[in-house]
Amino acid sequence: MEPWLVVWLVNGLVSIGVLLVLLAFLIRHAILLGRTARRMQEELQPLADELAAGSARASDTAAGFATRVSPPRTARRRDRR
Repeated sequence: MEPWLVVWLVNGLVSIGVLLVLLAFLIRHAILLGRTARRMQEELQPLADELAAGSARASDTAAGFATRVSPPRTARRRDRR
């Protein structure tokens, strides 16, 4: 085998090895990120549900208040020419 062919072969094999290692780390980090996101969702879901219920209660209260209060009368403006 010629020396330049050996250099290209070694370079290609080392490059493929490095890319495989980087791919393995990328997959590992994606799995860890997914687990962390799932855990965060599980921990924050009760708080989000409580906030949604409070928002619904506030909306219902505001809607009930709006039906009891009449809108203020506005003064008519005269067109100035």
